[in-house]
Amino acid sequence: MRVIAGKFKGRTLVTEKGDSIRPTTDRVKENIFNLIQKYVKESCVLDLFAGSGALGIEALSRGAESCVFCDKNSRSIEVLKQNLSKIDSKYEIFQRDYSFVLGQMASEGRKFNLIFLDPPYNSVDESVLLAKISESNILSENSLIILEKRKEERTYILPNNMCRLDLKEYGHTVVDLISLGNSVAITGTFDPYTVGHEYLVETAIKYFKSIHVVLLKNPEKDPSVETKKRKKNIGIAVRKFRANIVVESYDGRAIDYCKNNDIRYILRGIRTPNDLKYELEMAKWNEENGGIKTLFLPAKDSEISSSYVKRLAEEGKDISFLLGKEW
Repeated sequence: MRVIAGKFKGRTLVTEKGDSIRPTTDRVKENIFNLIQKYVKESCVLDLFAGSGALGIEALSRGAESCVFCDKNSRSIEVLKQNLSKIDSKYEIFQRDYSFVLGQMASEGRKFNLIFLDPPYNSVDESVLLAKISESNILSENSLIILEKRKEERTYILPNNMCRLDLKEYGHTVVDLISLGNSVAITGTFDPYTVGHEYLVETAIKYFKSIHVVLLKNPEKDPSVETKKRKKNIGIAVRKFRANIVVESYDGRAIDYCKNNDIRYILRGIRTPNDLKYELEMAKWNEENGGIKTLFLPAKDSEISSSYVKRLAEEGKDISFLLGKEW
């Protein structure tokens, strides 16, 4: 294993061995830092299950201001010290349980921009771990948690003040990017995606850290554009916002998508009193059966709907001003 980039690039790192140890491979580490590079420079880092220290050291090499390394295993600490002996940066080492270190950092009023979580196999309940991080109040405003786990390991529940920004799979390894804030789903068939839908996205960006635009199937509708093309075009249309926007298609119900992705809110546009009546019934059902809250936003223009746009198109009228520009 080696340092991949930055001022310590190429330096070899000692690694641990054992059935319970899973050192992050260079390939996975490189992919992780490609994802988080904008967060690294001048950041304060907490490597909470440090092991060999590969992740924290990579962050220091790439411009992090400091790193706190934590591991309760004595062998891990020996290896970590060997690796840090080659590093000229600001760091601290704690040979303690993660709960102690979180409490210590909280008592000192410390704040971190990046927290790496790569606990040994099935050694920690991630739901409890994330809850303790939340309660400790050690995350800075624009912080990021990088949680690494194996696919087959148990799932976890996010605290109410956190959301998942992204999830990446690398072989048997899953990397979750988690942040303070909430996620919202904007659901529909989007056939086509109109300026009315774009207004929902624009509004959601102001209040939510992560937005999921979810194309659902409606058995009562025969789409004029195939799902794959709709998804691609929406993805292109939302790039201009430079926000955390995920565009996905889903065969099931909106409530199931939200539950599977730790999303607690759905945003719906309301054009008419009839819209509101129907949406209120759905909102009640979603909250009672999944704890998903629905937020309503009055439409910017009550005349604009996908069916209205399609009718104009069938009449041969210009509809370009009603659509996302990539449609």
